[in-house]
Amino acid sequence: MLFAVCRFARARDFFLSVRMGVVFMLIFPFSLLSLAATPPASVQICAACHGSSGAGSAAGVPRIAGMNADYLAHALTMFKAGTRRSDVMQPIAKTLSDADINALAHFFSAQNPPLAPAPAPATDLVTAGNTLAMHGGDNGVPACFSCHGENGRGNGQRFPGIAGEPDAFVVNRLHEFQVRAKADTPKPGSMTEVASKLTEEQIHAAAAFLSVTQPH
Repeated sequence: MLFAVCRFARARDFFLSVRMGVVFMLIFPFSLLSLAATPPASVQICAACHGSSGAGSAAGVPRIAGMNADYLAHALTMFKAGTRRSDVMQPIAKTLSDADINALAHFFSAQNPPLAPAPAPATDLVTAGNTLAMHGGDNGVPACFSCHGENGRGNGQRFPGIAGEPDAFVVNRLHEFQVRAKADTPKPGSMTEVASKLTEEQIHAAAAFLSVTQPH
């Protein structure tokens, strides 16, 4: 009899704990996820150009949504320190605290907005860009995704996601790397070296393909 009473008490306690857990989830749905997705106070600084969810724009503002958080934090830290040059980003990054940088990096890494609205690129360019991204070029250009990860989703702190980046941003960024390559001998295996091998047609093909590739 005592054994039966104890067993009943344990069963009662179990069902009570389950019921309380259900009530908690109903009152506070997705509480932990909500905390992770809460926009930090400093998000408006980024949203002014990159959009509230970091989608970027067809005008050439890069997509930062879904980027690796460590990559974003590292990039902002370099802008702040002046070791990564950008006339636009350096003054902004200097106003951010380390806590701001960490919060912004984690917020935007969790976002997945639609691609930035833009005119549809030419089909032949998208096809050529797909080949370049998946297989590389005959002129020694490696496949984009061999470094930037499957489907261009990014690969850790060093290789950012490139899928979904606006066409104009990709073109401008690759041109920047080419200017850098002409100024000094590029480091083997660096993006500067890769860009130095790209033809103008390849640049526009890669940009067209990436601009319509959904990040996953």
